[in-house]
Amino acid sequence: MENGYKKHDRFPLLDANWPTVAPALPLFIAGPNPRLQTVCAALQTFLNFTGRWDEWLSLNQQAEARAVAAADHDKAGWRAFQAGYVHHLREQADAVLNCADRAEAHWQAAKAGDRERAFAIRLRGLGHQLKKDYLAAIAAYREALDLWRGLSAESVDVAIALSDLANVEKATGDLAAAERDSREALRIARAAADAEGVAIYTGNLAELALDREDWPVAETLAREALPSSENLGRQEFIALDCHRLAKALVRQEKPAEALSYARRAVEIYTRLGLPQLEAARAILAECEG
Repeated sequence: MENGYKKHDRFPLLDANWPTVAPALPLFIAGPNPRLQTVCAALQTFLNFTGRWDEWLSLNQQAEARAVAAADHDKAGWRAFQAGYVHHLREQADAVLNCADRAEAHWQAAKAGDRERAFAIRLRGLGHQLKKDYLAAIAAYREALDLWRGLSAESVDVAIALSDLANVEKATGDLAAAERDSREALRIARAAADAEGVAIYTGNLAELALDREDWPVAETLAREALPSSENLGRQEFIALDCHRLAKALVRQEKPAEALSYARRAVEIYTRLGLPQLEAARAILAECEG
């Protein structure tokens, strides 16, 4: 409770003591449902950022079952959403869509509001995007965006939806729209003092610069994003930013400068078991060659 939630600067304390904390999780799973759901909420960002996705998925699956047994439909919805997000990180589209269906059903039973409904729709969009059904993904993201804007014209949720839209626009080759929505997401994140959003959206703009083969701009943006990701301790985005920076440097014929970033990206992707590993290894080979 003291070192979790979004207290990023305290995550190293939790990380160092994780071998002591982890064996207690089965006791929470066996204990009272309200306490278990609090533990899940407190740990979700830490488990995500440190790449403990097996533990994150298992905890959410078991806590969802406990919430269903306790008729705690609201928390069951959040546990299904979080499980779906782990599947999204691993690019497991069918599992993402299954979790979206469960989250939606749980929240309907809870008579939840538009915010929760939008999260279920967003998760469905992530599944459609993984299946490369971009029209369905865009429709889902726009529906989620409209629901969140109905609650607040500018919020962290609105920025998330704009970033989702930008990602699928990039995938379809509409780089102008992707940059527009990414910059708007970044502006909202800065206004909301959302450190995580600032790191993500700055990195996404670096990715767009790479797509445009604007290597100096990509380098500048990746150098800006990397310290933000490091401050958060989010391993996935540290690897992304290192890979982007290495690629931008190699394309400017600076392989020696790129080497340490390329190696770090490969090391993290290997540890996390992510599909981006192949691309990271290719850049590392260019640096070493």
